[in-house]
Amino acid sequence: MVIHIVRFRSPLSDEHITELFHARASEYLTVPGLMQKYYLRFRNGGYGGVYVWNSAASMERFMAGELARSICDVYRVAESTRDIADVVLALRGDDPTASSSDPVTESPAQVSP
Repeated sequence: MVIHIVRFRSPLSDEHITELFHARASEYLTVPGLMQKYYLRFRNGGYGGVYVWNSAASMERFMAGELARSICDVYRVAESTRDIADVVLALRGDDPTASSSDPVTESPAQVSP
C-alpha cells in the first residue's frame, strides 16, 4: 500500500475550493487502485489530499492521466508539495500489513517483536 500526500496553496476562496472538492469527488471513485482519498484543509490555510493506493504502479498510472494533470489548473495551484510513503504497518483494517495483535490489551510478554 502506498500513501500519497499532496499539499497546495491557491488564490481561490475556501468556499470555492470546498465546492470543487465536492464537484470532483465522484471522478475519483473509478480510478483503478485508489483505495481511498481524503480531502484536506490545513489549519495554516493550505489544502491537499491524501491518496491511499494499492500499489505504486496504480499511483503512477493515475499521475500520468488527465485527471491528475487537471488538478493544478482546476484549483489554480500557486505552490504545492508532494510526499509518497510505503505503508509499513496498519493498525486496523483488512490490509495484509495490519497488526493482528492488540498492543493495548496484551501484556508485554504476549506481544511478539
